[in-house]
Parts: sequence; C-alpha cells; structure tokens
Amino acid sequence: MAKRCFLKSKRIMALKHRWHSKAKKDFDDTIAFVFQEFGYGSATKLFSEVYDRIKILCTFPEAGLRYKNLLYQGKEVRVFHMRKSSIVYCHNDNTLFILAFWNNRSNDKSYPKD
Repeated sequence: MAKRCFLKSKRIMALKHRWHSKAKKDFDDTIAFVFQEFGYGSATKLFSEVYDRIKILCTFPEAGLRYKNLLYQGKEVRVFHMRKSSIVYCHNDNTLFILAFWNNRSNDKSYPKD
C-alpha cells in the first residue's frame, strides 16, 4: 500500500493586540457618534467590522500599507484602510499596537470636533 503524502501547513500564530489610549478614545468616540446619529445597528456594525479587521491584522500584520520613513519606537508604521475608517498600527513578533483610529469622515461638518 502506498504512503499518503500530505503537505504540512505552517501554523500561523495570531498576535495579541493592544490599543494606545488615544486610539481607544477615538474609537469609543466614533462608536458613540455613530450610535447617536445612526442608531444601535450602525454602531454595532462598525464595532464588529473594526474588530474583524483587527483579527485579520493580528494574523496578517503586513496587510496594511507601509509608510516609508515613519517609525514608532523603532517599529514600522502601517495603515489599514477600511470603508470609512483607518487603523494606524505597528507590530513586533507577538503584539499588534493600534496607535490611532482615524475616522475618514472627520472633515464632515456634522462630526463633533474636540
């Protein structure tokens, strides 16, 4: 009987993620704004979409666009663009650091200013 040969897939280990305090505040403010303006369903959808993208980034941290010559504590900064938001991050061997959450609609007059 012939031996079966199976390719052993390389196990992909997902990174842990950590939010910078300013990024977490911006994300929370954006969720609150969407909830106030568009309701619970839209806020929940945005929340789920962001965390789904973070899960992807934890598995594939090179997915975002690299910014040349931009470093944060010696690490390369990347940006992952979503439909109406962007996640600015960097990573090392075991952690994805979310540096900023950018609402691409922030120039909208109805968006609250600090």
